Amino acid sequence: SRVPDHLRITFRVEDRGGDVVGEGKGLADLQQQLAPQLRQTMRRAAESVERKGLQQWAFGALPATFEQRVGDRVIQGFPAVVDHGDSVALEVLASQQERDVATRLGVRRLLLLNTTAPWKRVLALLTNSQRLALAHNPHGSVADLLQDCLAAAVDSIVAQRPGGQVLGPEEFEETLRIVRSQVVARVMDVIDLVEPLMVRSRQVELALAALTSPVMAAAKADMQAQLRSLLYAGFVADTGFAGLRDLERYLHGMLARCDRAPSQVSRDTERMDTVARVQAEYDGLVAALPATRRAGADVQVLRSMIEELRVSLFAQTLGTAHPVSEKRIYKAMDQLEYQV
Repeated sequence: SRVPDHLRITFRVEDRGGDVVGEGKGLADLQQQLAPQLRQTMRRAAESVERKGLQQWAFGALPATFEQRVGDRVIQGFPAVVDHGDSVALEVLASQQERDVATRLGVRRLLLLNTTAPWKRVLALLTNSQRLALAHNPHGSVADLLQDCLAAAVDSIVAQRPGGQVLGPEEFEETLRIVRSQVVARVMDVIDLVEPLMVRSRQVELALAALTSPVMAAAKADMQAQLRSLLYAGFVADTGFAGLRDLERYLHGMLARCDRAPSQVSRDTERMDTVARVQAEYDGLVAALPATRRAGADVQVLRSMIEELRVSLFAQTLGTAHPVSEKRIYKAMDQLEYQV
């Protein structure tokens, strides 16, 4: 995408009869545009194995791939457990990345459907300070926040399995047993990490409200956008148990920036411009990816690297989780583009 348009490859997708069904310079755009047709083709080929409305693991082990000959071609797909809210489905998806993302959420849903939510025991263990802190959340209600915490707790138990996956009925039953026996303790572990986030986010909101000078408008808007990207309905499970500690450091970094920026406006603007350059490159990279790739672990690592860059620029004394720089992030982006 960085070379003149006339030097870029034109991709053309044809059907079995040779008719053109899509054409363009962006392969990811074509993949997204033709995804419904591909899914329909895959569904027809895999109708003998796909199942819907499941609330139990009743379909054997997930094979690594599914292959079906259609005429003179072999269609290859990737069986996945797909979350449908009140049930799951066994579906054959078009890519391995799509399978991995969907199955993680599908297995979580199946575990939750077979586990009684432990709210009576959890609520009895909450302290008054925790109740007060959790009431300030981006979810709209404490109940929704706790559901988010439960999802993160279940994910963390699954992540402890060899390979971090559940791919068969025996693995599922063993994981379900562990979830049922450990879920209360794990939810409380998650809440112990979420409580200070809610306290710190309120402190950030108050600090941002105090930035009333017009010269701080750009920095204030930047931090408000950052806060929305970190804390939102569903952020607990999206961030994951292992990443919640980093969130508190990012919020602490925002407080440090609020404190220092008014006396260092020019320096803050320079650093903000650095982050803006990296963020623009990241946003462009993500937009060019197929939708099913955007939730990939490597994409999420890039996002966390940008947050670490913010810490290194605006709150150096807090330290970063790993060495980070604008150059390192661009190199990681190049590696991701190469893999795609």
